[in-house]
Amino acid sequence: MKPSSVTIIGMGPRGLSLFERIAAYACATRQPLQLNLVEPNDCGPGVHTPHQPQHLLINTVASQVTIFPFPPSVELAPVCPAPSLTEWARARHYRRFGERFFQVDPECPGGAEVSDADYLPRALLGDYLAWAYAAIRAALPATVGVRHLRQRALDLVQQPDDSYVVELENGYTLASDFVFLTTGHGRNHLSDEEAWCRKFAQDHARYNSRLAFIRHAYPLGRLVGIGSDASVAIQGLGLSAHDVIAELTAGRGGRFVQAGASLRYLRSGQEPALLLFSRNCLPAAARGVNQKGLNGRHQAHYFTREAVRALRGPGRRQLDFERELLPLLLREMGLAWRTAQQGAAPDPAGYTLGASEAAAIEGMLFPLRGRSFEDAAGFAAFFRDLMVEDLHQARLGNLGSPAKAAADVLRDVRAALQEAVEHGGLTPASHRKFLSVYNAAINRVTFGPPRQRNAQLLALMEAGVLAIAAGPNSALRIDEERSQFALHTKFPSGTVSQYADALVVARLDVFSPETDDSPFMRNLLRRGLARPYFNGTFHPGGLDVDTAHHPLSHAGRAAPRLWAVGYLTEGACYYTHALPRPQLPSRQVLEADRCVGELFGALAPERAGRPVRPPAPQVAPDETAASLARG
Repeated sequence: MKPSSVTIIGMGPRGLSLFERIAAYACATRQPLQLNLVEPNDCGPGVHTPHQPQHLLINTVASQVTIFPFPPSVELAPVCPAPSLTEWARARHYRRFGERFFQVDPECPGGAEVSDADYLPRALLGDYLAWAYAAIRAALPATVGVRHLRQRALDLVQQPDDSYVVELENGYTLASDFVFLTTGHGRNHLSDEEAWCRKFAQDHARYNSRLAFIRHAYPLGRLVGIGSDASVAIQGLGLSAHDVIAELTAGRGGRFVQAGASLRYLRSGQEPALLLFSRNCLPAAARGVNQKGLNGRHQAHYFTREAVRALRGPGRRQLDFERELLPLLLREMGLAWRTAQQGAAPDPAGYTLGASEAAAIEGMLFPLRGRSFEDAAGFAAFFRDLMVEDLHQARLGNLGSPAKAAADVLRDVRAALQEAVEHGGLTPASHRKFLSVYNAAINRVTFGPPRQRNAQLLALMEAGVLAIAAGPNSALRIDEERSQFALHTKFPSGTVSQYADALVVARLDVFSPETDDSPFMRNLLRRGLARPYFNGTFHPGGLDVDTAHHPLSHAGRAAPRLWAVGYLTEGACYYTHALPRPQLPSRQVLEADRCVGELFGALAPERAGRPVRPPAPQVAPDETAASLARG
């Protein structure tokens, strides 16, 4: 029997989740398959390349990261050992030496064991994902063939029988019965302002050799041309900005040393002068010490998926987030705030949001509301005080600090937010405001950097290496006489102007199909196989997909043999880029399981929903650790 062909375009973490589920179903059914993996780099890591320097960190404690499903949440268990990132690192004999991690001889290890609270280097996450791919591939049955094509996809052509032909950049074509799209983050064409900045940098480089415009910071090797005599404006204060800062400081040989309760930065002399700015000019809040364990979550009482469905009613009425849902969310956050403040939970049935909690939560989410600053010095003092207090709250932990307990609610009720937002759940106007106002605040207070990143930011400010722009709403301009970029910030006392030789845009693009610079995406739209998602007239980004993750054609028809998952669908879906968590049902895994289950149902309809579960291997814990170490 000729094997059916399945192609996964993009083999980062999302593609790896699909690959893992395909392996589970293939082992259970012995269905003949030919898997084509279209990925120019190694399979598994995606952007988390194992070759990154160790000063670039992941954003979540390693014990809360896995690529494998929580076995009770899926019918078919993984076909290979399924450790979390922490378990894998320990089994591979990684140890912490100061701020760095190395593999050691287990007979004389030295250093400290990787802890549940460690934020590991991104390079180790890349190694883990590459190991997972190799382990899954090795467990595939003989009925499955795998080809890794180290190319990018250029085009996709649908055939009359609904199968596809995939064209690669080198001209090679492959026929495929089923296709998964998991290409992840993309890059947009330059906006008018960005094109203007690029042209200015090109035209005036003859007058200022340090002048540069770097639109995409990744890969960070792009920053190597910035000299130590340059001044650099970094646009953004989020996670990408922290990567750029680390590359231009620790990556240039600088060191952070403990000085009492704080950090001190020792210059290498190779650092440029750094200036941070953004629209609001607010720091991302640090993650609180995790006091909930691996799978602990706030137990929601008010802002739940059931509550969202009840508000919507049987006709799937679109909701207004601010008017109908925000009061429930604030009440949920207020309950967590008061519980941490009192040390005991009040009766949820009788709890109402108090005025003090409401004011504190609004101040946490929107610290600039109701504030004005006479001059740049006033804003600088406010910024520093905000960071110092936030670090204090982070050290108190996500149960001990009222602020961090309330912020963690936003992470723990993500499924209810998805229920509220996805597939046109909000009115177009409410959807637009949710993303621009509330989601921006949620990301800033909930999904910020590890604590040490903000402690390092303070140390760099103290050392005079880094400064914060004079204030929010700085206007970016060019100064042709100086051949520099200029930031102008207005205060009642006067306008403050700051100048920079290089401008680095430190943010990831929102995926917008019509402005994405990928030829593959352009061809997908041109052929009408996919269309951008719109909620009314509002385009939040992403491809239009149905609830089974089939892209909708230009005519609105779902493609039964084509799926799109992950960041490609950020728009119709919400918060698609989180990695799975151990011991919890995770969105990424469950989506992969549903899509792959549908695939195998189409391959063998008589077996759909009734895969044969193979007997679980009987492996002792020490044998599992040994197999991981051999890896």
